[in-house]
Amino acid sequence: MAGAAAGLALTVSLTGCRTDGGGSDASDSGKPGSGKSSVHLTAAQEALGKAADKTADLKSFRATLSTSSVVSGRQTDLKGDLAFRLKPDPAMKLDVPAINTSGKTTDGFQEVFTGDTIYLKIPALAKRAGKPWVSFTTAEVSKATGVDVKGLQSQGRQADPALNAKMLTASKDVRKVGTETVGGVSTTHYQGTFALSDALSKLGTEQREEAQKIFNQAGLDKLNFSLWIDGRQLPRKITLTTPPGAKLKLDTAMNYVDFNKPVSIKAPAKSQVVDGLKLKGAGSNVPG
Repeated sequence: MAGAAAGLALTVSLTGCRTDGGGSDASDSGKPGSGKSSVHLTAAQEALGKAADKTADLKSFRATLSTSSVVSGRQTDLKGDLAFRLKPDPAMKLDVPAINTSGKTTDGFQEVFTGDTIYLKIPALAKRAGKPWVSFTTAEVSKATGVDVKGLQSQGRQADPALNAKMLTASKDVRKVGTETVGGVSTTHYQGTFALSDALSKLGTEQREEAQKIFNQAGLDKLNFSLWIDGRQLPRKITLTTPPGAKLKLDTAMNYVDFNKPVSIKAPAKSQVVDGLKLKGAGSNVPG
């Protein structure tokens, strides 16, 4: 997508699958009437649990994404607009107008995911292809990146805010820091840290294994976070940052602007698309 660093940053904030509801986890342990004699939760931990529960049945959402990552002294920054339909069938649309790498601004990209195909609109590829869009199947992306993209996408929950909220319930030190307005909405701000080993335990087996590969490659074992929750217990903003000394320096933010509003996502017209495998070297531009 935007290079390995940006691709990883997107993966950290977007990739994954929420677990099925009804499991035995922090979001329902210790609740009145739950029948569970588990560790007492703080008010902040209970708030995170409620947010995870509230997002479990979302059908669609829109968000803005901002990511800054540094690897070996090379910094990559990007901002984009994301639309995602979770149900009845998953589909995603991401628009990143520009990418800044070590002070140099280059053209961004557009990405559409629907069915089992990812479509990319990248100027450099378009010039070679002779058409605006290049397509890759999820199987091709999985082969190029080593990540089971089909396994993740088939669950229909990549980029799901419920994933983020669920993983944050692994925090043992989350605390309320105040109230703030985010996007014109009144929210409560929480901060904390979580160990990735604890957060990954919130995921299903296959998704946990794939995410573990990604985090291991980056040398990540812990993340700092901030979470802003509105009066409906929905996350309005989530930020993730790496601690000092991490192999990868990451600062990413998701601002959620709409929930459960209609999202229209369609594949580009066939006449505007070239099969990515027919372009020599196109695999290096596969997202991830």
